[in-house]
Amino acid sequence: MNRKRNTGNASTYVSLDENNILQIFGKTYGANKYETILLALAIKNVTRNSMELYEIQEGNLRILPKAGRNIIINSGINVITSDLALERQEFEENNSLRSPTYLYNLLEKFGDKKCALCDCEIPQIIQGAHIWAVADIKRQNNISQEDKLLHATHRENGMWLCNNHHKLFDINILAINEDGRIKYKNNLIPIHEEYLHRITLNNNVENKFINDNFIHYILKRNNSLNLANYSFMR
Repeated sequence: MNRKRNTGNASTYVSLDENNILQIFGKTYGANKYETILLALAIKNVTRNSMELYEIQEGNLRILPKAGRNIIINSGINVITSDLALERQEFEENNSLRSPTYLYNLLEKFGDKKCALCDCEIPQIIQGAHIWAVADIKRQNNISQEDKLLHATHRENGMWLCNNHHKLFDINILAINEDGRIKYKNNLIPIHEEYLHRITLNNNVENKFINDNFIHYILKRNNSLNLANYSFMR
């Protein structure tokens, strides 16, 4: 990453997905493009994992310089160009969004993959969980498709959750209060409630991650919930 050297630059991030594919999320502008190229080639020499390099659009630039890009491709790394036009198509066709831009934005905000609720750091089972769900965003009739996509990929509209907590959040067994405290449905049978308390080590989202935009998305989600039916995690 280059953030600590120059806070004006975007960072390059490396992680693993659920299929154990090593993913590099690299920007394409200025010094970022050279960092992306060098990092990809260096990692290729020390890993046996399959690799994917996502070219994250930056301004009007979508791809890396041709010479460096060809070297990366010839080394066996799968290069995927991500731009909002391609992501718009997936957004329009699906109620979930596997978006490299969204994952990059979460990496920018939260850093390496770690579940916000249990501190699990196994990257293969950590996912980007939308707060205001993609399906709910798509149902809005008062905003444009471009704005819907921006909401669906916004860095404040999500957090890292492990498989278990992501599913519990998606089916609204867990919820987030607007102050970041975690709540759970209070109609669970005792053994399920006990399990939930056992696996949920953090009863609130860290204060440093809470801001007006984050709260905005929490309120959007909670509009469809009756929080009177929830209790705070203890």
